[in-house]
Amino acid sequence: MKVLFSVTLCLLLAACDGGLWNNPYPTADDGKSILYSAFTERPKHLDPAQAYSENEYEFLALVYAPPLQYHYLKRPYQLTPLAASVLPTVSYLDKNRRPLPEKAAAERIAYSVYEIRIKPGMRYQPHPAFVPANSLRKLDSIASLADFAATATREVTAADYAYQIKRLVHPQLHTPIAGVMSEYIVGLKDYAAALQAAFRAHPDEFLDLNQYPLSGVEVLDDTTYRITVHGKYPQFAYWLAMPFFSPMPQEVERFYALPGMKERNLTLDWWPVGSG
Repeated sequence: MKVLFSVTLCLLLAACDGGLWNNPYPTADDGKSILYSAFTERPKHLDPAQAYSENEYEFLALVYAPPLQYHYLKRPYQLTPLAASVLPTVSYLDKNRRPLPEKAAAERIAYSVYEIRIKPGMRYQPHPAFVPANSLRKLDSIASLADFAATATREVTAADYAYQIKRLVHPQLHTPIAGVMSEYIVGLKDYAAALQAAFRAHPDEFLDLNQYPLSGVEVLDDTTYRITVHGKYPQFAYWLAMPFFSPMPQEVERFYALPGMKERNLTLDWWPVGSG
């Protein structure tokens, strides 16, 4: 009996060496510092111009880098830089666009100008959109982005942040905050009308957002841009902590607009492009 018990015990101990029999995670990842999580509902949008629900933000927060974020520990909540190198500076102008002092009465302020400086050296994840030749190849053998042999990256620029703001009123996108932002960002309502007219005139062509001026958004250099809003609106800074104001390279939008991409579910909603 003792011999049988010993043999049985040895067999049980030997079986334990292989780990849990129902472990759902790759054995190669054993011992690594990996946090696994779960979600109950598949996110509908991973495009930062369209996503707005909690289950979508669980993913977007890991992918995109808006200018600001909330300090992880401080209460009450406090904004702190994320992609921005420092907190934005705010200057005020009267109706004739003459500078006003910082403590000017709210009724005198016609415009607030937010100047945002992003950190230099941030880059996008390797992606086939940054390889021009990929836009020329046939998609017959392409089922996922992994089927593109060539990928590349580039530095994140202020122009990418400006481009994303333009996407908030793209005629082919449904942005939950488009109406609110059109009331505040100078020129955004007229810009939306111009895009709608251009899209109606050429519905089958790629809509190049950079061909149309947006007066309230100005790119000063590779790391600096300005957003002008109507009146005094201090809450605008909190919008800058949301994925709506993350960077979006135009190359990516052009890439996903290629014929055949949507039919293969190769879209921003399935394949977002991270930066940081």
